[in-house]
Amino acid sequence: MNFDVRTEPWIPVRALSGEKKIFGLEAVLEQAQDLDGMDGLDTMAEYSLYRFLTVFLMTVYRPKSWRDKYRLLEHGSFEANKWKTYIQHCIDEGVSFDIFDVKRPFLQAVPDTGYDLEKNIKSAAELDNTKASGNNPIHFDHTLEESVVFTPAAAVRGLLSAQIFCTAGLKGPSNVNGAPPLFFLPKGKNLFETLVYAMAAVDEQMLGEPLWESKRVIVPKEEVPSTKLLYGMLFPSRRIRLIEENGMVRQVYYQPGLHFTGFAGWTDPHVAYRVKKDEELVSIKPSTEREPWRHIGPIEERFEKCAPQVLRDFSKIQEHLDSYQMPIMAFGVATSNASYLDMQRGMIELDSRVADKPMKAGVLAQAVEFAEKVGNILQLSLKNMISPRDSKRGDGEIKQYMHRYFSVCEKQFYRMEQELAKAQGEYKPIFIGWQENVQNIAHRVSGSVQQNYCYRATDLVRAQQAENWLNLEIYKLMKGESKE
Repeated sequence: MNFDVRTEPWIPVRALSGEKKIFGLEAVLEQAQDLDGMDGLDTMAEYSLYRFLTVFLMTVYRPKSWRDKYRLLEHGSFEANKWKTYIQHCIDEGVSFDIFDVKRPFLQAVPDTGYDLEKNIKSAAELDNTKASGNNPIHFDHTLEESVVFTPAAAVRGLLSAQIFCTAGLKGPSNVNGAPPLFFLPKGKNLFETLVYAMAAVDEQMLGEPLWESKRVIVPKEEVPSTKLLYGMLFPSRRIRLIEENGMVRQVYYQPGLHFTGFAGWTDPHVAYRVKKDEELVSIKPSTEREPWRHIGPIEERFEKCAPQVLRDFSKIQEHLDSYQMPIMAFGVATSNASYLDMQRGMIELDSRVADKPMKAGVLAQAVEFAEKVGNILQLSLKNMISPRDSKRGDGEIKQYMHRYFSVCEKQFYRMEQELAKAQGEYKPIFIGWQENVQNIAHRVSGSVQQNYCYRATDLVRAQQAENWLNLEIYKLMKGESKE
C-alpha cells in the first residue's frame, strides 16, 4: 500500500468559511490563504502539524530576516513553483513522501534488520499519548493498547507528535527541548499568514537539512551534541517505523532514537525562555497550575532575550504594518517524568507597543507578579476559610476558585495592557488601577466561597478571620511590606 503525504488527505483544516476539510500537503500549500487553521485535533497533534509545515516552508523559502517574511506576506500566497520545485528536488535526491515506502519511508527510520526486531514491535498506541499504553493510563479511556488501530492519516500525525512531545524515560531520551516546553505561534488572519509568521528567519549556515532529506542513520541512544535548526525541529528522539497491515497501522517498530545532549546550544524559535540568576536561559514549561498568559510578564520584560524568535519577528512586522495587535497561540503539555498530566491550548494577546518597550514591559511584568502574589495569599485564605485545621475539605474546590480568579484577572490584564500601550509616560496610575482591580477580584472570589461553604457559626468565625487576614496581607503587599 502507498500513502503519499503530498496528495493523500491527512491534515484536517478549517476554511475561512467554516467548512471542515482534510487535505494533503500540496492542497494545504495551494489553499493556505483560504484556510483558517487546523481543525478538530488535540493540542499535541495540532501544534505538531504547524511545526511540520513550518519546517517544510523554511526549507523551501529559507528566510534570513523578518523582512524576507514581510515580503512573502505581501505576496499573499505560497508560490506553487517554489514548493513544487523543492518537492521535485527531494524526489531527485531519493526522498520518498510515501509513509510505507520500503526503502525510505517518510518521517521514519530507514528499514534495518539490525534494529527492526520482534522485541521492538509495539502497539500503535505508542504514537498517541492521549491513549493508554504501557504504564501510562489515561482517565476515561479504557481501550486496551493491543486493540488500538490507526488509519494512515492518523499514523503520520502520530509520528510527528510522538517525536515532538516525547519525554525522557524507559522509552528513550527527551527531545531537543528536554521536557516538552510551551510553544508559541503568532496567529495570522489565515493559515498562510500563520505559517509565514511561524518560520524562523536565520542565517543559511544554521539551517541544515530537514529529517526527510537527511541520510543520517537513527542509531538508538547515539549521543548527538549539536544539530542544525531544520533537523532539530523534528529531531528523531525515537526510532519509529510504521507497520502496515491491510491498509491500517496496528503496530510500529518503536525504540529509543538519537540522544540529544547539546541543550545549552539549542534555542527553539517557538519557545520562550526565562533567565536564571547566572543569566542561563531555561525554556518555559507548561504547568497544570499555571495558565499560559501568566508567562507574559517575564517574557515581555526581557523580550529580545526571552521571547520566541518568531514573536520578535512578529512584533517588527506588525509595527511595520502599523498594526499593534499580536494574537499568539500557545500549546503545551504538562508532564511529570514520563507521564502526561494535562494539555493546554490557549490564546495570548500581546501589543507591539509594549513588547519591545522596556519601561512598559517592566510594568506588565510587575502586574503579572502582583496577581501571582495575591493569588498565593488568596489560595491560603480560601484554605483557611473552607477547611478546619488539618482537614482536606474543599481542596478540589479551591483549585476551581483559583482558576476563576486567574481567569478574571486575565480579562482585566488585557484591558490594562491596552491602557499601557497607549500611555505616553505616566504608568503609575495604570499600575495602581491594576492593583485595585486584582484586589477586588480576590475579594469577590473570597466572598463567593464564604457564601457557598460557611453556614455554621464556627464556619462564619473562621471565614471572617480568613477574610481579615486576606485584607491585611494584600494591604501589606500593596505597601511593599509582604514577604509573599
